[in-house]
Amino acid sequence: MVDLQTLSLLLSVNETQMVQDLVSTVMSSPQVSQFMHEHPMFFKNIQEHVQQWSQSLPAQMKNIPVPDDLQQEYILYLDAQGLSAEEFTQQSQHLLQQLQHSDFHTDAQNLLISLSQANPPNRKQLFMQKWREHLAARVLSLEIIFAEQERERMLQQLELRMQVAGELDETLAPQHPGKLWDLTATHLLQGNNSLFRHYAGFLANNPELKKIADALGRAATQDSSAEEHLTRVKIPEWKNVQQEQVPDDLVGIHQSNELNRLISSETVLLTEPELETVFYKQFAERRLLNYQFMGQNRSLETTESERRAFGESEDTKGPFIVCIDTSGSMSGYPEDCAKGFCFALLQIALSENRNCVIMLFSTDVVTYELTGPEGLQEALNFLGCSFKGGTDLEPCMQQVMHYMQQARFSNADAVVLSDFIAQRLSPETEQQAQRIKQQGNRFNAVSLSRHGKPALMKIFDNVWKFDTSLSGRVLRKVR
Repeated sequence: MVDLQTLSLLLSVNETQMVQDLVSTVMSSPQVSQFMHEHPMFFKNIQEHVQQWSQSLPAQMKNIPVPDDLQQEYILYLDAQGLSAEEFTQQSQHLLQQLQHSDFHTDAQNLLISLSQANPPNRKQLFMQKWREHLAARVLSLEIIFAEQERERMLQQLELRMQVAGELDETLAPQHPGKLWDLTATHLLQGNNSLFRHYAGFLANNPELKKIADALGRAATQDSSAEEHLTRVKIPEWKNVQQEQVPDDLVGIHQSNELNRLISSETVLLTEPELETVFYKQFAERRLLNYQFMGQNRSLETTESERRAFGESEDTKGPFIVCIDTSGSMSGYPEDCAKGFCFALLQIALSENRNCVIMLFSTDVVTYELTGPEGLQEALNFLGCSFKGGTDLEPCMQQVMHYMQQARFSNADAVVLSDFIAQRLSPETEQQAQRIKQQGNRFNAVSLSRHGKPALMKIFDNVWKFDTSLSGRVLRKVR
């Protein structure tokens, strides 16, 4: 069985140009252009996404089913190609009968009549050339249909992802796209973004909570030694590029097969039947004399430069592991504070390309991975849950330390949000935490009550206090 890719190769159908045209069509579509104008930070992400899609197209084209009649006609074409000029002349009528169900039949019949006086080699060569063009046109039409379907599918997919990215750009407001574009692969249901808007507004009304999250985000850099290192910075800039496709200036003559730039003297070959085959031969070999033009076109290119920096580089900042007390005493305003704090950490994680895992503990431990493949849905599940139950920090700390022993959670910042009205950790857990600290991990705490037990917070490197009582809220408003 002959696949479409084999036919394309044998018939010299230019798939590369088709794929390039598809990429240009998608990138220049009104929807994509408008989105990139409003959200330029996503330009590179969309460009890479479309580029990956275009690279997968040739393999997908290979799996396009080839109609049986096209396969049979191509086999007939190969058989005819193997005939000598004399054999071709003798079997031409039989060949016409075999082509009677082909779209090429009428053209073939007229072609044989017009070539009846030509010598056998020229008759066969020109007939086979026209037949080849017909087969190539059929293959091209199949690929164009497939390409149009893929273009529509990609535009629909991009529209959904751009819609999600646009909504999240407004609520999460990352400084850099980071992982945000990857998360848009999980499409939000309409209306679910209201939870993100709610906690974005909550953070705006509680700036002290945002300051604590920012301080935690900087903890890794502050704890690291201030060593000088080089960091690579990508700078997009517009450049003028010389291109033949821009017909600004006539610079000379070269060999090609562009009919719209053909030198008029080349058409003399078409006036004589004996020379017409020479024209088609030179056309196929790209040896016709063409005018050569050159012009300037503006192209957006990304250049990389190195800059010196001090402290820990962005790439070495570890993930966040957030442990949240979901006991009954944390319901109400403390619950909103805990969720708002996690929302702020999610903003930082997306901006700095860091992982963020949330563990809810009461009597059991429930884990949400906010920056995983299903991160948006995980975030919605977390923001929509209710806090109730008891307080048992021990199993949560054990699970945190289990995470920290994994390679992808090295140099992690663990933070516990609780009122810290609970039993003290066992000596074994405290000793294990000290050993894990020596590996570069950090334990932090945010106390949401002024009644928290100081002895329970001794193992933490940093402790921030955020009083969620009514008096604490009033004092913050007064300040």
